[in-house]
Amino acid sequence: MRLIKLVFAFTLFIISANAQENLPVIKSNKAVISIRDGKTFKRSGWNLSPQAKPDVYKAELINGKSHKVTFITDVDSISFKVEEGKKYDFIIEWDGKPCYQQIIGTKFIPAAHFDKKYQRKHKGKISVEIPEVYELVNVVIAITPTGISNKNLVYQKSDYYKAMRAWFDKFRDHPLVAGIDAEIKKDFYAYFKLKMNGYSYEFDKRGKIVQSKIYDRTGFPGEALNHLRPFISQLQSFADSADFLRFYSENRKTYAAQETFLRDTANIPEMKRWLDKNFPSSNDYNSYKVIFSPLVGYNQSASWFESNNFKELHSHVNFPYREDLQVWFKDIQLTENAEIVIRGTTIFGEINHGYINPESDKLAEEIAKATSNRDRWVDVKMDKNYYPGISAFNEYMNWGLISLRILDYAPESEQQKLIAFIDNTMTRGRGFPQFEHFDKFLIDLYRNRAQGQTIADLYPKIIEWFASVNK
Repeated sequence: MRLIKLVFAFTLFIISANAQENLPVIKSNKAVISIRDGKTFKRSGWNLSPQAKPDVYKAELINGKSHKVTFITDVDSISFKVEEGKKYDFIIEWDGKPCYQQIIGTKFIPAAHFDKKYQRKHKGKISVEIPEVYELVNVVIAITPTGISNKNLVYQKSDYYKAMRAWFDKFRDHPLVAGIDAEIKKDFYAYFKLKMNGYSYEFDKRGKIVQSKIYDRTGFPGEALNHLRPFISQLQSFADSADFLRFYSENRKTYAAQETFLRDTANIPEMKRWLDKNFPSSNDYNSYKVIFSPLVGYNQSASWFESNNFKELHSHVNFPYREDLQVWFKDIQLTENAEIVIRGTTIFGEINHGYINPESDKLAEEIAKATSNRDRWVDVKMDKNYYPGISAFNEYMNWGLISLRILDYAPESEQQKLIAFIDNTMTRGRGFPQFEHFDKFLIDLYRNRAQGQTIADLYPKIIEWFASVNK
């Protein structure tokens, strides 16, 4: 009996080995390839990894309906008609090594649905808002032990913060507060996932939290889950117990004043015009939304959505309180124009990711090679999840664009001290050791560009600089 079992096991091994040998094979000369997943084309969206056996790609079947998925290399391609729950195995030969691939069909619910009515209402619009449920989530975060102890996470120097604590502190024992705190302690990035998804919910006329008619989720691009969804019933309970809607109503003047500053004084429409001009092939957003809370500390994030050929950019930011200028610049006196420009970096530095990232994706392989020596670009003390891969390049570009905007909009006599502040923030404060050198290079490149050249046109030279320093 034991001999029979051994023979049977060996036979299964031979069958499995032969099955792998008989897998379809395509070739690639490059480590980064593209994927067409139904109607979605992911240019340079897949890195080949010989170590993964297999490397699993989850095809996004909209509402579970089957469609064709194609893996595209520089010399070859392979396609499958993918169905929900089924697996499709094949091999991509790269650099003399077999890279085992597996496609799994998964049901995908679009993050947003922009129907014709929505498109008519929002096309060409820039909105700046502090939404109700979004603010509710920020209140809960602000009274967690983590929110109270981390002054970079929650802005604690405003009168609004004091009023919020006076109203809600008596509800800190609500189970929701402990639940949200546990999520953030387990994974700091849960802070962003919870906060951002607050925009996918709203209060109805009865004061009940309901799913948005437009958004299934509003977290980072590509996330399949709404991380706030498991907490909705507790969020409702907290809102009812603490009479949140009355607090929100009583603070509308604060919200309106901050919205007006960002929209009109900081001049978001002009930021958009500048970015549109400098990134002409990555400026196809139909709608812009700036979403924020008076409680958010020094952190920002961005997301973008596409539905029915309509693209929308979301920037999640903090409000740039004027009081911080006294800390940042100490005894340096700034003119009103310089103050407005530097305070505007909060919003500009997030909107521009909607332009920088798509532009970088077009040259992802070249950028990945030019920034392969991570310790050169990010402080070794930082966590490995701190701007991995080409996201470090994008962050250098993000703050480099802030310096270029200073050149174009700040008084000439104050540009040097504003740029010095940016350089110090990035190099010494945020852990990007080469930023000051990069900023000088980028400023010189921008000043000496040919007439009509855009920042997007300068990308090849910028990548060359990164490659030279990378060595």
